[in-house]
Amino acid sequence: MEPAMEPDSVPDALERSAEAPRGPRRSVWLIVAAAVLVLVVYPLSYGPVMYQVSMGRLVGLWYFFDAIYAPIEWFANSSEFGEDVVDWYLGVWGA
Repeated sequence: MEPAMEPDSVPDALERSAEAPRGPRRSVWLIVAAAVLVLVVYPLSYGPVMYQVSMGRLVGLWYFFDAIYAPIEWFANSSEFGEDVVDWYLGVWGA
């Protein structure tokens, strides 16, 4: 009679080795997504939000927007270049 082999031992080892590299890949994509949000979506949202405020909508949330967009307003007030860029972008949106 031959000794019984444990059928579950090999698949468990393969499953563990296949799952190991997935953790770091997910965290890299999370960092990339956060960077895109902060560096692209945040500044681009300034124009549409200011357009809505200039149209009389979202005025009740002005204190919130004033705090959120303080870095962009600081950039606009810090130099002529910053003022030109922000004014141009607001002009594109008609704000």
